[in-house]
Amino acid sequence: MSINRGCERWRLLPSQPADGYSHMALDQALLESALQEDFPPTLRFLRWDPPALSIGRFQDIKDVDLEVCARERIDVVRRPTGGKCILHMDDFTYSLVLPPRYDLPQNVVDAYTVICEGILAAVKRLGLQAVLQSRERGDYSKVKGACFAASTQADLEYKGRKICGSAQVRRSGALLQHGSILLLDRSELLYRLLRFDSEEERLESLRSYRSRCVPMSEAAVDCNWVDMSESFIEGFSECFAAHIEKGALSPGEEAAWHRLRKVYGSREWLLGARG
Repeated sequence: MSINRGCERWRLLPSQPADGYSHMALDQALLESALQEDFPPTLRFLRWDPPALSIGRFQDIKDVDLEVCARERIDVVRRPTGGKCILHMDDFTYSLVLPPRYDLPQNVVDAYTVICEGILAAVKRLGLQAVLQSRERGDYSKVKGACFAASTQADLEYKGRKICGSAQVRRSGALLQHGSILLLDRSELLYRLLRFDSEEERLESLRSYRSRCVPMSEAAVDCNWVDMSESFIEGFSECFAAHIEKGALSPGEEAAWHRLRKVYGSREWLLGARG
């Protein structure tokens, strides 16, 4: 399944380093703006400064040890999308916002399949033969804390191990999808940021995590953040027949971003965002 819209122009936003609250607020601002008729499909690649632990929209904050995060100088931010914890340190994070006119499949798995074609093409350009994971998500609710430890039908795998995880949210037909590809293994730090009932449980969960996922550095692919960003542009250009050009935020998007930055940076949103 694929979508071919001719040579539609897409917007590539600058990859400026920012904190997690700013990144998630911008994702939300773009999703809201996508309902406007002149909104261009928008792609961006996130640089996290300082490093951040992002948690899913409905994830229990009790999964996270906030004291350890503060001691390690890791921000904690709640995403507008679902899923579980991702440590944004030596990973490659992408964000894609598509307006309602893109007419993606209503079925969530089918929509993931369409968008993941671009990601598959991107990593293939780097020499990685990944596949879209097709198993059911029966083990998802049983996995504590870490997003990459769980399998969903939005994942890309390499030799049976997860290499890219993604999440979606829709608003009135507009879609935000973002996800992460591990470049280096930071799992030991990640599992120190999460809460467990015992040290034995922590170590067992860490072993399970490492058996389920693989960073690019262990997949026989020599690439860095810049290599990934260039391959993503080429992959999405190819699969969506898109002409991707550098662009900037509109004044309305800027205003929404700054308004939402206060929301995403608030303790109320972090501790108990619902609805």
